[in-house]
Amino acid sequence: MYIRIVTFGITVPAEAYAAHAEAVAPAFTTWPGLLGKWWLADAGSGVHGGVYLFADRAAADRSRLTDTFRAMAESPAFTDLTVREFEVLGPPTAVTAPDLAAAA
Repeated sequence: MYIRIVTFGITVPAEAYAAHAEAVAPAFTTWPGLLGKWWLADAGSGVHGGVYLFADRAAADRSRLTDTFRAMAESPAFTDLTVREFEVLGPPTAVTAPDLAAAA
């Protein structure tokens, strides 16, 4: 499995961002190998983002070629965008998140 963690600030009201997130959420269901996405918001700091769980690194690599990913990277509504990616350590994850490990 492979994890992507994205964080950013927003230049639009939080309500507008939430509505946008709901509108674009279905686009992520078309990404082959994306097992799930968790949408993040910290109202206190204004940081938003997402955690993506991919079946493997190849799926994460393919996702960067999508219009959805490019739009996020190019959007003036997002500031201080960071994208970090990690391999998931299988054996300890199988202990602490057995359902996710089995699904992958």
